[in-house]
Amino acid sequence: MPDLNFNARCVASSFTVTMLVVALSGCVSPEQQRQADLYADQGTCAQMGARYGSPAHTNCMLQQQQRRDEEHTRFMQEAYLASEMARNAQEMRDQQDR
Repeated sequence: MPDLNFNARCVASSFTVTMLVVALSGCVSPEQQRQADLYADQGTCAQMGARYGSPAHTNCMLQQQQRRDEEHTRFMQEAYLASEMARNAQEMRDQQDR
């Protein structure tokens, strides 16, 4: 039986190296980001003890994707609110200048 702690450490170490490379490379293509996300999710699920291919692993991967989707939605909502606030502030400045 494989040592799950060893596997999790290997995945975590590889993930750290991958993230460092991505961070240092600057721009990342959508495919590269998808691969990095997939690798990170697999590491997270392995650390939680979900063996690759098991129903627990599948559920974990789906939860990770849902979490990422929710983060993206929250980010987009915050960006929209920030742009609306900036637009409103600019309109107020423009009205004061008249």
